[in-house]
Amino acid sequence: MKIWTIAWKDTLIRFRDRNALILMILAPLVLSAIIGSAFGGFINGSDSTPFDAIPVLVVNEDDGVQGDQFIEILTSDNLTDLLDVTETSDLAAAREQVQAGEARAAILIPSSFSAAVENGEGVDTAVSLIQFYADPGATLTPNIVRGVVTQLVNGFNTAAVSVDVTLEQLTEAGPTLGPAMANLGTVLNDELENQIGQNQISISLNDVSVGEEEASSDLNPFAFFAPSMGILFLMFAMVDGTRSILDEQQGGTLDRLVSTPTSHLEILLGKIGGVFLSGALQFVVFVIASSLLFGLSWGSSPAGLMLMVLAVVLAFTSLGALVAAFAKDANQANIIGSVITLAFAALGGNFVPAQNFPPFLEQLSKISINRWALDGFSDLTLFGLGLNDVLLEAGVLLGLSVVLIGLALWQFQRRLAR
Repeated sequence: MKIWTIAWKDTLIRFRDRNALILMILAPLVLSAIIGSAFGGFINGSDSTPFDAIPVLVVNEDDGVQGDQFIEILTSDNLTDLLDVTETSDLAAAREQVQAGEARAAILIPSSFSAAVENGEGVDTAVSLIQFYADPGATLTPNIVRGVVTQLVNGFNTAAVSVDVTLEQLTEAGPTLGPAMANLGTVLNDELENQIGQNQISISLNDVSVGEEEASSDLNPFAFFAPSMGILFLMFAMVDGTRSILDEQQGGTLDRLVSTPTSHLEILLGKIGGVFLSGALQFVVFVIASSLLFGLSWGSSPAGLMLMVLAVVLAFTSLGALVAAFAKDANQANIIGSVITLAFAALGGNFVPAQNFPPFLEQLSKISINRWALDGFSDLTLFGLGLNDVLLEAGVLLGLSVVLIGLALWQFQRRLAR
């Protein structure tokens, strides 16, 4: 019970500190709100897109009617707010523009597209021939364009299959229909063109990947930035909290504790436990406040969220304890802790998603606690995944915690024994 008594006492002291409360709770909420507001009405659903129209290049090698219909749909009024479509005849140049980030995607309509659709044969081939090139430096907008193109292709595919089935059935009934079969091909092609145009023109932003349901989860930037800011300020608070052990050592308070009939290990676990407890309470309050103030959904798995909160708080507490254990004094711990916090935040993707990093840097980011923490919370908030899907991230964080806290306790006991 001594460990709990020390931990609870430190937690109460920390939550009575107004400056600490600002750092732990108010600052991440304010920054999250500012970043969220930068995306306009996208968060509350009043604005369907948080960005300008997505630049898309289209190379149409098809001389038939269906290729023109495909482009007409992409450039229809229903999609002008989402897609900024430019036609070009040079595929190589289009790919270069995409790779350079001047366009987010390029679409190739092959020369065989109309023939494959209108003949009712090789439909699968026609679908596979639509080539899509995405900007490797972007993650959100290419997926939106891909969703639009996929639905368009599925529409053409459905119409072509319908024609194929109709032809087979009417061919079997040929002897009964007699002379009426002569004009069947012309009539069906005209009907195919009309149906594709009428049915697919209804595709809009809400019908593909940015509807109301998706805007509250997969495409909501607040679902990334809120956990990101919460993690960042949690790290600051945990490093600052464990540094207080050195402040107490300098002030003589720790020496008085050591003189009591309490083991060094109990004292250290109590002090570190107080930091952990305050961090857990900090993040729980942040989750509740962000949910109430901004309507942020932290996923559908309370167990997964609880596991991630505990794993992340324990990992940052252990890191702070390690810094404090090996620092000479509180000032040095403050400097080292600040450098590590900012480095891990930048490397782990707190400011820019790590998936947008160059490949080598994206892999390097996995050495930071922040990367594993963000991946786990993103699985819950962005993708709506559950407990089983965050076991890897939580396992890595807990494993790191065991190693770091072991080293910190070993070093702290050496210092107290001197």
